[in-house]
Amino acid sequence: MVGVSLITHFVTYPSFKLIKPSSFFEFHKSYTNKMLFIVAPVMILELISSLLLVIFDISDNNTEIGLLISLMLIWFLTFFIIVPIHNKLTLDYDKDLNQKLIKYNGLRTILWIIKLILFIGFCDNLAANFH
Repeated sequence: MVGVSLITHFVTYPSFKLIKPSSFFEFHKSYTNKMLFIVAPVMILELISSLLLVIFDISDNNTEIGLLISLMLIWFLTFFIIVPIHNKLTLDYDKDLNQKLIKYNGLRTILWIIKLILFIGFCDNLAANFH
């Protein structure tokens, strides 16, 4: 998800301003529908795996809790801030809303990077315990 979020942040969202207003509605609807099929399954898998890690508590250092908290923050940003902005953009392109979208996606990207770093540390710790 870090890669998807980085591409979205630096390529897709900034390019929204280049789309003609007469074409924006169709483009945005197509974009959000396609992204839903890419992102939703991965986010659901992330949620399931994070919950399972917390339930089975297989590490010595509670990294699982950090993974779940970072994911919950990502979900909050996604569903309570970013999706409503997308819903407003669907109705009418607005430069200021697009800037908010970029800003909040930047925060979400940072959270995904933090989650990735936590996960790498979790895997490294887990591997060290098997030796």
